[in-house]
Amino acid sequence: MQASLLLRARLLSLLATLALAACKGGGDDTPVVQVPELSPGTYLVNAGTTEAPVLGRYFSGSDGSRLLVLHNSAEQAERLYRRSAADAAWTAVPAATADVSIALQSSFKQAQASAAPTLAGLAGRYVAQLAPGIWAQFSIAADGSLSAGSASPCKLSGRLDAKAGAGGLAVSLNASGCGSSVPASSQGFVLLDAEEQPARFRLLADDGRSLLDLRAFTE
Repeated sequence: MQASLLLRARLLSLLATLALAACKGGGDDTPVVQVPELSPGTYLVNAGTTEAPVLGRYFSGSDGSRLLVLHNSAEQAERLYRRSAADAAWTAVPAATADVSIALQSSFKQAQASAAPTLAGLAGRYVAQLAPGIWAQFSIAADGSLSAGSASPCKLSGRLDAKAGAGGLAVSLNASGCGSSVPASSQGFVLLDAEEQPARFRLLADDGRSLLDLRAFTE
């Protein structure tokens, strides 16, 4: 009887150990990205310190979508954190390899919010600089289709979606002849930002690994 009870105890202990190992093996190892919540609007932010600032923009949509862009010294996007909806997880680009918790040392909401962009309102011809000496010409039609200009060696094409995203419009983009640093296919946002004038809009897109950051000027 005593031997039977001892064997049973050992079996239960072994089963518990195996169950714990299975739980750990099936766990989600995806890094957790945490970004402060800001009410709808466009913000100038500092994710560094007063002595060593890390400046950027925070775009907050009324639908719960969010976009935090942190700049390098040339005011180009270096890191991006996005969320598609209020109940969605934050995603870091380039992808995070460990848990990330962003703290904003300061955030200043733009006093006058830019009017939400519309497909018809953005229809026209544009030019944007991708890198020193590399320019792209493209046009946007009233239905949201984006077509490359014939004189531009860098070809951008795709489509803007009337669906809002981070206070702007969602965009799907394809690129060819634009250099190795530009993703061939990317998803992102077209955003209006008063701080970027005279640029008509800013286009921020990524393929999960690389970023594309364009200021588009009316041709």
